[in-house]
Amino acid sequence: MSMDHLFDKIKQLPTIPQLLHELMQSFGDENAQIDKIAARIAMDQVISAKVLRLANSAALRRGHDITSIEQAVIRLGFNRLRSLVVASGIIGSFKAPPSFDKHAFWTETFRVATIARLLAQHAREMDPETAFTCALIHNIGELLIQSTLPEEAELIHLAVQQGTSRVDAQRQMLGYDYAQLGAELARRWQLAPAFVTAIAQQLDPLAHQPVSRDAVLIRLAVFVSFAWHAGVPAQTIIARFPMPLAEPLGLDTSRLAAQLETLHEQGNPLDELLTQ
Repeated sequence: MSMDHLFDKIKQLPTIPQLLHELMQSFGDENAQIDKIAARIAMDQVISAKVLRLANSAALRRGHDITSIEQAVIRLGFNRLRSLVVASGIIGSFKAPPSFDKHAFWTETFRVATIARLLAQHAREMDPETAFTCALIHNIGELLIQSTLPEEAELIHLAVQQGTSRVDAQRQMLGYDYAQLGAELARRWQLAPAFVTAIAQQLDPLAHQPVSRDAVLIRLAVFVSFAWHAGVPAQTIIARFPMPLAEPLGLDTSRLAAQLETLHEQGNPLDELLTQ
């Protein structure tokens, strides 16, 4: 089945709000005007309410209550605020069936995204918030399958239970895996080419030339998340780091273990707030 045929089969393609599209386009734009973007966020009542709730959450609380988007920018910083708005918008764009464990999906996704942000802080010339957002949308192809192809999703789930890898099961059932589908969805959403490329190359980034450093970062964040979830200590994770993946990022792992341990202990309370 061709990619176009598959997308034609999808009756209602998820859409993203214009505000979200503008925010995604502003990543990497040094001329992005913070005051204008903050004003656009303030015009959306639903997103504004969620942003204020996030800014006043126990995880971020410092001092007086926040009552405006302008104050939220000051408390959170513009880049973090933008990432949280994008996260909220992506979550609201998909309507997965009741059988899909949305909470587990987003908990894992936020774990990967927060790890990607931390890794970017130790990498050469990578923006942590762009990394967070890129990792946040790395598996939108999985959401697309779950929300628009529920019968196929159930058959894929059965194949996985019988021992087939999820990627292989998706390719056998649909002709494409979640990375390929996610990249095509990102392209149809007209996201920046860097996001599309990162999603497309994430499963085997070193097989592509030129190498997408964002795709490498996603792959490493997924590796750390998987080991972390399996109970592997941070020091052991770093000792077993796949160095061929770390090298293109110029990753400094000397202080990474301690910060990973701290991140693990803190958890990520924002996933509860964003998915409510």
